[in-house]
Amino acid sequence: MTAPTRTSARTFNVWTIGCQMNAADSENLSRKLLAAGFLETDLEHADVAVLNTCCVRQASEDKVYSKLHELRAWKSADRVIALTGCLGVKEGERLTSRFPQLDAVLPIGQYDGFIGDLEARYDYSQGEPLPLAGRTGVSHYVNVIEGCNHNCTFCIVPRVRGRERSFAIPELVERCRQAVAEGAREVVLLGQNVDAYRDPEGRGGLASLLREVEGIEGLRRARFMTSHPRDLEPGLLEVMAASEVICRELQLPFQAGDDRVLKRMARGYLARDYRGIIERARALMPDLGIATDVIVGFPGETEEMYLNTRKLVEEVEFDVVHIAMYSPRPGTYAGDKLPDDVPLEEKRRRINDLLAVQKEIAGRKTATWVGRTVEVLVEGADELGRPFGRSRQGKRVLVKRALPAPGTVVRVRVEEAFPGQLAGPLAA
Repeated sequence: MTAPTRTSARTFNVWTIGCQMNAADSENLSRKLLAAGFLETDLEHADVAVLNTCCVRQASEDKVYSKLHELRAWKSADRVIALTGCLGVKEGERLTSRFPQLDAVLPIGQYDGFIGDLEARYDYSQGEPLPLAGRTGVSHYVNVIEGCNHNCTFCIVPRVRGRERSFAIPELVERCRQAVAEGAREVVLLGQNVDAYRDPEGRGGLASLLREVEGIEGLRRARFMTSHPRDLEPGLLEVMAASEVICRELQLPFQAGDDRVLKRMARGYLARDYRGIIERARALMPDLGIATDVIVGFPGETEEMYLNTRKLVEEVEFDVVHIAMYSPRPGTYAGDKLPDDVPLEEKRRRINDLLAVQKEIAGRKTATWVGRTVEVLVEGADELGRPFGRSRQGKRVLVKRALPAPGTVVRVRVEEAFPGQLAGPLAA
């Protein structure tokens, strides 16, 4: 295909909300549009607007609807609005009935037909091809498994993302190698349940994939997310502990610290199982960074049950805790079958209480890094022009009194610790 000249090229803008897998899907779509000769720009100057959506929580869904309402004024006869992502799967063609300005609802990951329609619609004049600039930054997302076979009663992901589908190890290694060739120094392997990854040809699971990826020349770091306590592969923690490339960071949602709530959620493990994973992980990697997700106010959650969740947070001392109040999602078992019987004010009280507990823990844990030296992969500069990056444990680090280039790995002596960030100069 011959790309259009710069003066004849049409433009696009992709708006993304939701998880890292949505970000990876948006990156894939953007690359395909660039390859077809479209140019990326801001919404005001775009010919094509694509919304990549989420429906895991009502708040995410409401933001999409608000964006669609905003686009009514933007829409014209020569402009196209498309929607993809989980909300598109959930609502389907009902969206085009509700929002007449919406031209297309795209299946997740299936963009070629849409791009072909755009090429026919705009019928470019032809000229010298535009160079396709590399889309990869310092860190690059790679989807390794899509879908989920679990049926957690609060979660709509299996309905909108389907059953688990793993990609082959050779294909994934090549994707990672190409990302490094285009400038990436870190790859992040993604899955709704990344621990369920299994090579379709029997080459192994996530641990085997990581061993292959860490050998790519020029790659400095590899991360993976999000894990499930029920599926953490035997040997994965040992592979992490032995590697200089795989980051010492584990994103492992536990959702509730009470066994009765876990059973009602259909999570498939007990609180003691979760504690056992953390104990084994920290025995192998004492400096491991651990993030988790928690839901408060799930149907039937009593004060005693909530306090068991609070106790687990206090015992484990997570680096990061993402806390959400339960809200019913139509299409899930809990949303359709279980009464939402915890009053809103009680949910708010519990989430504020847990936030206060975690704030104290995070502040205390962050302070322990002062005086230590950490390895930082520089990602860019903040709004004040100060370089920043992340440690192998996933902590954001501000580099003081130096200007290392993005993509470089430096050693920083931590002088200050703030909520969510460390700061210090280069180590001597």
